[in-house]
Amino acid sequence: MAKSYIALDAEFYWDEDLHKAHKAMDPKSDTRAVAVKKVMAAAVFRFTIDDEGRVSVGDILSWSERDWGDEEGVVSQLFDCLRAHDDKPVITYGGLAMDIPVLLLAGIAHGLRLPPQLIDLPGRRGPRPHLDLGLMLKGGGRTWSHLSQVLLRMGVPFALVASKPGVRRPASGGAWWALRDHVELDCLLLSIAKLGWLVAQGANGLRLEPAIIALVEGFLRRRPDHSLAGELHAYANRLQRQIAEGFDLAA
Repeated sequence: MAKSYIALDAEFYWDEDLHKAHKAMDPKSDTRAVAVKKVMAAAVFRFTIDDEGRVSVGDILSWSERDWGDEEGVVSQLFDCLRAHDDKPVITYGGLAMDIPVLLLAGIAHGLRLPPQLIDLPGRRGPRPHLDLGLMLKGGGRTWSHLSQVLLRMGVPFALVASKPGVRRPASGGAWWALRDHVELDCLLLSIAKLGWLVAQGANGLRLEPAIIALVEGFLRRRPDHSLAGELHAYANRLQRQIAEGFDLAA
């Protein structure tokens, strides 16, 4: 049976008014708590793996304050999208520690109902609707690996991984487009890491290089104007050469 996933990434900024209120109550604290963060952009990337390990790509969607006005507009669109695909699990990296709490706080602040993938239901049975890949990699150990470290170890080009760290809140139209590229690329990179995990877990028929190529090419068909399209094309071409070299060696 084919399995579909939704890679989710969100970008936050520190709300200065909330931070000042926090400092007013506790002048000795320099902590910028999770509750001081607000959502400025979010993106999702859908992909499916069939029983023979073939990968197909669905929509890549993103929302930002520039287009939807404020945090409430961004989060409302994200939640509606997830509800429209409530049978598909959401993937994050470290989401249980950051993304999900901030999205929950946004829901509380704006009176928004969470989509089923993000609702905490103790004692839930059946497939998990939210998969935190960072936590899955950690397992029962104490050591966390940053997603960028995982991607570099998988051979993802540095130029793609180097854009992974967070960005400032945009102050111009061009910067908002750059933020869109950033948050959407993060979803693709997260999806690549998920493929690596699935291959390591023995997913039937799934081969890493062809699966990554399918993801990257599907992403580029939907975002041919992405600022790192050249690097993505080069990455896919490199993987194609590796596959061809493997066939030559086998022959």
